[in-house]
Amino acid sequence: MSAESAVGTARPPRKHRRHRPGFHWQTPGVLAPHVVYAPVPWDGEVDGAESGFLSADDPGFRVITGRLGRDGRTPVEHLDVLLHLDAMAPWPRTELGLPSGESLVGVTAGAAPLLRHCRVRKGALSLADSGDGPRVTWEPGTTLLVEDLPRTSVDRLPSSWYSLARSSDDDPADTLRREAFLLLGTRYHSDIPPAPRDARSADFTGQDRRGHEHVPTEYPGWADSAEVFLDEREAAIVVRRFGSAGHGTQYVLPATAGRLDLIRRMREEYLYSASAYASVGADPGAAATLAGTPWNPVALRRLLPVMAVRTAVDAACLISGTPDSWRRQGWPVDAADDSGPGRDVPSGGAARDAEPENAWRAGQAEALAAAGITAERAYELRSAGFLSVRAAISADATRPTAAARDAEELVGTSETPVPAKVAAELARARAHDAEETRSWGRDHHESCSIEGWGVWVTLTRHRFVLPSGDVRTVWDVTNGWWAISDEGDEGRSRCLFTDVRQAMSAWRTTRAELQAYEARFLEERRASSV
Repeated sequence: MSAESAVGTARPPRKHRRHRPGFHWQTPGVLAPHVVYAPVPWDGEVDGAESGFLSADDPGFRVITGRLGRDGRTPVEHLDVLLHLDAMAPWPRTELGLPSGESLVGVTAGAAPLLRHCRVRKGALSLADSGDGPRVTWEPGTTLLVEDLPRTSVDRLPSSWYSLARSSDDDPADTLRREAFLLLGTRYHSDIPPAPRDARSADFTGQDRRGHEHVPTEYPGWADSAEVFLDEREAAIVVRRFGSAGHGTQYVLPATAGRLDLIRRMREEYLYSASAYASVGADPGAAATLAGTPWNPVALRRLLPVMAVRTAVDAACLISGTPDSWRRQGWPVDAADDSGPGRDVPSGGAARDAEPENAWRAGQAEALAAAGITAERAYELRSAGFLSVRAAISADATRPTAAARDAEELVGTSETPVPAKVAAELARARAHDAEETRSWGRDHHESCSIEGWGVWVTLTRHRFVLPSGDVRTVWDVTNGWWAISDEGDEGRSRCLFTDVRQAMSAWRTTRAELQAYEARFLEERRASSV
């Protein structure tokens, strides 16, 4: 399926994440001795715990499933609800939770209550001293938006307590998630079911994936608790599940017609649908513009730490340049680069979390690049509060770059003079990287004590990129010492060089001097102890 089929009205996908402790069924003896882990209902003191059981017939397990109304073997619709706290009063506990066992609001040592997977939609919460400790109170009319509650928990509430805000049934991928729960055994919201009956054990580390095609189980970049691989040659499906307290399960399933059809529909939804584009911030117009290009939602997700594509205009700007032309302007853009967002990504700014709202849009990036502003500099300015193209371009003309500030500190602290021409060039640097090429040091500690002392010296190469694209290199020889006795103290000195041979000579000389000092000091210590 191509991006052409994604054109239309995108329904905003719902992030399918594990909000609360859930059930986790697994094969005993593989990574843990328990048959099933179950959420421990809130009792006013403990929240978020999961307990292991050797058998589903364990009386404690039956108590939990009876209270929660589910056992993790059947996918249960999840709801967002508005809780009307006035209808729940008077509340007999110091904390606030549901009768089924989900904790909502806790008491902390601070002045404000602790909210657990909910937020105040209207009114306000506070803590009041009831004589036997702090108690959660609220303004009249206060409502809480509580996310991802199982239908079995909500149905046990009096109807006056709540109103529905959203159902997991509304999500375009919900049917797929439920089918995967039943056919593949993957997580649905908080619950991981027993492995399908036709599952067999698997010796699969995930390192050697030749012949195994990765099957998407979520929209690009959305975390899930499973990995699925299709081995078409063996007509087999490998499922690796990650669950409670680091425990997991993996197994092989036969690639039946029903499972292959499910995998086909999962690929279409999670990789090419309008909702997949919407999950990375791209609207249907952007999806239509990118039809037939390598820029599918997975590639757009990898692009987010650099730029976001939201509209058809953004998409047109993105594909108007080649990866080489973008890179020459300082914007690392390549749809085929699947090395992940850690490679060639701007180190500054708020886009490192790969969220569309925190990234420069492609249209903005094009304008910034035309003004000579690289991605590194653009995110440096964005993190300083310059969020529009006009503001960023204006600030770029007057605000020193991080590289220029680094150069200013190096030049200002050097005990050897730096040529005026070099200092002036470095003051206009657009980018900077440093690499330590030589180091030496000795630390001496008293036995069984933090007291001690040490000396060290390093040789560091600093590369500065100028507005013209030229590179200037300076060499930094820094030496220092530290000492801890009754108090701690340290010191250091720096010398900058433009010639690598002078820098190497200075580093060797300094190291020899420190070695001589170390030997002399140790000899004095030995003589004084006689």
